[in-house]
Amino acid sequence: MPARLDAETDFEELTARVRTQSQQAPGSDTQRVTIRSLEAVSSDSLATLLEAAESEHLEPGALVFVLSRANAELLCEREFDIDDVDDLETVLDCRVRTEGEMPDDTILLLHPDAVDGEELVEPEAIACGILGTEE
Repeated sequence: MPARLDAETDFEELTARVRTQSQQAPGSDTQRVTIRSLEAVSSDSLATLLEAAESEHLEPGALVFVLSRANAELLCEREFDIDDVDDLETVLDCRVRTEGEMPDDTILLLHPDAVDGEELVEPEAIACGILGTEE
């Protein structure tokens, strides 16, 4: 069975697993997830995450952003040139998927085959943005 990101994926569990797989983990010689701190959700912060993933040799055209619905709505409210997810995909030149179960403090950028449900099949094909708190 091929790996997949599907409707049965528990995004809370997936993000919990991703967040513990930092490639900066001490003593680790295995491939790990790229993790970046992001100040807030914006098209610039998503572009920063995409740039980090590209530098890790991931194919940009094959990657998918996974956002919570709240973060997708916040982006549309904040960005004058983004009215919906389709506009966001155009600005980023990358597919975007919104998920109700996705935690609001995390943004994932991954190759759809990098996970199988909640299992990390290819951690090196996953980038994670951790959002800071807004005041």
